[in-house]
Amino acid sequence: MPSQEDVRFVAHFDMLGMSTLTKRDPDIAWNMLSALCRAREERLSLGIQRLDTNEVIADQIRTFTFSDTVVAFSKGSRENDALAMVMLMIELFTYALHLGIPLRGGIAHGQFKFNFDMNLFSGPALVDAYELGESAQWLGIVLDQYTADSFSRLPVGRSSGRHGSIVAWDVPCKDGASRRQSVANWPESHRNAYVGPVPLTVQDFYAPFESMFGAYESLRPDVAAKYANTVAFFNAHHEPATK
Repeated sequence: MPSQEDVRFVAHFDMLGMSTLTKRDPDIAWNMLSALCRAREERLSLGIQRLDTNEVIADQIRTFTFSDTVVAFSKGSRENDALAMVMLMIELFTYALHLGIPLRGGIAHGQFKFNFDMNLFSGPALVDAYELGESAQWLGIVLDQYTADSFSRLPVGRSSGRHGSIVAWDVPCKDGASRRQSVANWPESHRNAYVGPVPLTVQDFYAPFESMFGAYESLRPDVAAKYANTVAFFNAHHEPATK
């Protein structure tokens, strides 16, 4: 049995299209990686205030970055760990979108060991988070059921919107199938920050990425589908901004 000290929430995020971009224009790729690093430092260092206790949760998440991959993990497996992990990873995802950085990721709960001195990180939770994110054909965040349930029990997880902060969605996967999974509802949580057209078109959504990856029409069908699938999710869950 794993030690309870090694059980925590783990996130694995990576940037779409980085390999292609690095070969085509390494300078732009470097600039995007630098922007991702700044976004990580800015968003994952934020404090989170609980609505029920007014407690400010800070310094609950640790991270490391390798190339275009960000791995984040909580200190433990308590309510505050679930709250900080989910909310801060949504913050990172949405801020990256604002910067024109396409991310996808997964969050899982389980055993995860680390040693910063030896630069060692391993555990089933990391593998699970990786598989959740990498199997999805979109830009978004997929959660395992334990993480989704843990977050949804918290006051912030019970959104006042028409949808919830975590929702069930038929996530398109690489094998061509769609799987019903729990996902972060970033169009709901950040609806007040969005001022663009509704319904959103794929062309409008993809426009900030065109300078990096070329025209939407020139993308491979499987790559273009990721953006189309993201827009379908956005249009299904976006609500008007509150006044």
